[in-house]
Amino acid sequence: MKNLKLALKYFLLAYLIGTIVGFVTFYIHLTVMWIALFTIMPVVFGYFFYLYLKNSKCTKENSFRETNKLILFWIVVSFVLDGLVYIAVIPIIFGNQSNWTFFIDQSPWIWLNYGTLIMLGHISRLIYIKRLKNNKISLVKK
Repeated sequence: MKNLKLALKYFLLAYLIGTIVGFVTFYIHLTVMWIALFTIMPVVFGYFFYLYLKNSKCTKENSFRETNKLILFWIVVSFVLDGLVYIAVIPIIFGNQSNWTFFIDQSPWIWLNYGTLIMLGHISRLIYIKRLKNNKISLVKK
């Protein structure tokens, strides 16, 4: 990966936004939470995929490989954070037992979120490449 620090920064920003949206809408209704996450989060994560490619100055030739590395990294980090936050941290904060069936309880929605990252990464990459072709993005440092 060209820029691990940048990849982690953008992921954590998107994850924080997703977590805030999730908590706010969860208290309205569980269905509202999932609808909000599936409408807002593609825009947020797609934008951060695009920013990563732009700010790490990926060429068209290496953008496919870099996008796949970023997708895999974000899915792994998301899975780990989801496990820590929703199995350990949240139950401790609210004085409950750990929810070891979290990933089963949230199926299929949580798995669709991870799958969505694959599509978002490549859609963002196509937008990035189109802008490269139109010379709207400069790969030369100023």
